[in-house]
Amino acid sequence: MNDYRISVIDTREGFENLAVPWNKLLVQSAANSVFLSWEWLYCWAETYLDTGRRLFIIMVYDEEEIIGIAPWYIDSKPFSIFRLREIEFLGSPDADSNYLDVIIKKGKEKKVTQRIYDFLFTEGKPAWDCLFLRDIPAGSLFLLHFFEKIKQAGKHAEIYPASFCPATALPASNEDFLSGLSSHHRLQLRRHRKLLEKDGNPVHLSFVGPESLTALNKFLLFHRDKKGCSDERFYSLLKAFVSRCQDKDWVQIDMLSADDKPAAALLHFRYGNILHQYIMVTDKTIKPKVSIGNVLIGICIEESIKQGISAYDFLKGTEEFKFSWTGDGKSSLAIFLPQRRIVSLVFTVNNFIKAAAKIALR
Repeated sequence: MNDYRISVIDTREGFENLAVPWNKLLVQSAANSVFLSWEWLYCWAETYLDTGRRLFIIMVYDEEEIIGIAPWYIDSKPFSIFRLREIEFLGSPDADSNYLDVIIKKGKEKKVTQRIYDFLFTEGKPAWDCLFLRDIPAGSLFLLHFFEKIKQAGKHAEIYPASFCPATALPASNEDFLSGLSSHHRLQLRRHRKLLEKDGNPVHLSFVGPESLTALNKFLLFHRDKKGCSDERFYSLLKAFVSRCQDKDWVQIDMLSADDKPAAALLHFRYGNILHQYIMVTDKTIKPKVSIGNVLIGICIEESIKQGISAYDFLKGTEEFKFSWTGDGKSSLAIFLPQRRIVSLVFTVNNFIKAAAKIALR
């Protein structure tokens, strides 16, 4: 373990050169997720790393082989009379990334985690005041071994629930999938689909690969119109990401029209034989008696089963409609670790007082 070499990437140019080795390690890790791909995190950094935020990517080498990547940045922000330097995951908190983690070659998790921990409290110690990592899968081996090191060192850290991602495994046939739904949801889905087919002349179109960039522009126009607002930075992130991964078929955009009008649209990420539902937009004025979003989800799941997709992941969020499709899913956690510094102490105490006040007011 002592031979593991550490390198810190803190420039955009250094990050840009990591695309191939980054994704090679990602598929060799238990943390393999589209939200940890070089494409997603590089586009996120291009979009959201502005004044006060700087790259702090920790690379771990075994001789010349990359065996670990901590995809982090440091957010330097004003707090009271201080500036607080907080380590966070690239991809967080903006843009709702899921399944964030440290990328480690399988079988090396404990030793790489120990090396990163030791670096943070030796050579890397002057760079940061506290570490706040959110949306780490509850089963993360990095989190397990990192917290073990914290306990052994007698340091203070907080771990608490972060989010939940409802998801469902997909069987071999759509009939088998439907039989697993509640009778109420199953009957409602069939009834709404028949109503739409009878009165709405529905058309479903799905776009993957090179077609996805053109489809994204239509999707964003629909999103802007139906949400009544626009987030141009977020839209820029999506355009950059879709542009970079057109040849990988990682993005799937599904659109459902009724009466020749856009009625519902889904932006999916296809990765690791799983279809991830990232954004859904619906026009509730079209066929108001039909749950048109659920109809589109049903169509997408049916098509996914035909294509041999192994699971459908609704990603984080506790919206009621997600749980009508599944009672399963994955939990994530957050960890807060302060250093023994005045600014960290004041920040921690301030958070404790706020939490205590909320309890007292209940």
